[in-house]
Amino acid sequence: MSRVVTRADRTRDVMAVLVLIAGFALYAYAWWGMRGLATKQLVIPKGIPAMRYFDTYWQMSRFAILIMIAGTAAIVWSCWSYSSRIDPAA
Repeated sequence: MSRVVTRADRTRDVMAVLVLIAGFALYAYAWWGMRGLATKQLVIPKGIPAMRYFDTYWQMSRFAILIMIAGTAAIVWSCWSYSSRIDPAA
């Protein structure tokens, strides 16, 4: 007999996936920004060093990796909490 999936299970799953997608989106944004700097497609105002922009995108990508790790951990926790649940007697 299969386990009953509760609303809390679905909510945990959705929140974990949203956190993971947010991490991917932030990482993609940082990657595109660094790519724009490397290909000189990003217009930088005069007097502002490109390294300032690169450092911002670099820190953003590191933060995105942390968000993706948190999303992955939330998915693992959700699966673990679901699989460790005891089935009610039929």
